[in-house]
Amino acid sequence: MTTRLRLGLVSAARITPPAIIEPLATGDDRLADVAVTVLGARDRARAEDAATRWGVPTVVDAYDDVWTHPDVDAVYIATPAGYHHEHTLAALAAGRHVLCEKPIASNAIEAAEMVEAARDANRVLMEAFHWRHHPLVAQMRRIIDSGELGDVHHAEARFVLPEGHIPRTDIRWDHSIGGGSLMDLGCYPVQWVRWLFGPEPAVTHAEATESIPGIDGRITADLAWPGGRTARVESSMIGPDAEGDSRLVVHGSAGTMTVRNPLAPQFGGALSVSTADGERSEDVDPSATYLHQLVRFRAAVLEGADPITHGDDSVKTMQVIDEIYTRAGLGPRPSRR
Repeated sequence: MTTRLRLGLVSAARITPPAIIEPLATGDDRLADVAVTVLGARDRARAEDAATRWGVPTVVDAYDDVWTHPDVDAVYIATPAGYHHEHTLAALAAGRHVLCEKPIASNAIEAAEMVEAARDANRVLMEAFHWRHHPLVAQMRRIIDSGELGDVHHAEARFVLPEGHIPRTDIRWDHSIGGGSLMDLGCYPVQWVRWLFGPEPAVTHAEATESIPGIDGRITADLAWPGGRTARVESSMIGPDAEGDSRLVVHGSAGTMTVRNPLAPQFGGALSVSTADGERSEDVDPSATYLHQLVRFRAAVLEGADPITHGDDSVKTMQVIDEIYTRAGLGPRPSRR
């Protein structure tokens, strides 16, 4: 097993600085043996510009030059979702560990193939659901397990961005490469309620606003679990309000827990509990979700720790997304091949 982690960046996407560059820049001792060594993007000039800004020593001409580079142990894949399957399989075949942006694939079939390939290669494939690694997750679970809310039976989860926040020229409006509000935004609410109630809900209803052919500008879905537990999830790239909203509300027989921005609590995260005894709030750890994610990925690769967001969990997330799209009449996102 390697004693350090040399990361190659597949894409110069805007998500890369918060996900990788900024956590490393904190100087956190837990990342002392992690370094970014190589960057590849679609455009060489763009890659060189990003490498200069981010302090990456080596720029290569193509994506596949990243995962075949001798100074790379693992790759961070931040290409559009429609390319995740192709790029992840190639990186795994080259013997590299993979931190792949969410959603892991265009559909559940692709996700299952990627997970199987990682198992066959004995390599880590971790999906970049950064929220899952933050201390807020344990804080929420502690409240739920304490019984303070009583029998937890329903949840509402939403991630909404205002109209215009994602320009219509953005890749997230491109059906052919995994676009759609559910894919980019709604995957988080789906994960939140699966974490809360269990991995395999039934999708009982879904409705989409088809802003352009095949693309859900907005989508809502009702989910159900054995024992009568239910949830409603919502995502939108065409929200009516000037400010977006990321929120999880958990209802129990004795109270309600409201979590503002469970996605990224470092940006205004808040937690409150309302019961018959009144309402109270708890402080939320302001550290960045991405820092905890990178620490977890490093531990998974170098120490054999559980990646948490991987394997069957990734496949089941995509199965729910596929079913929501099917129920809404849009169908799962197509594979590029």
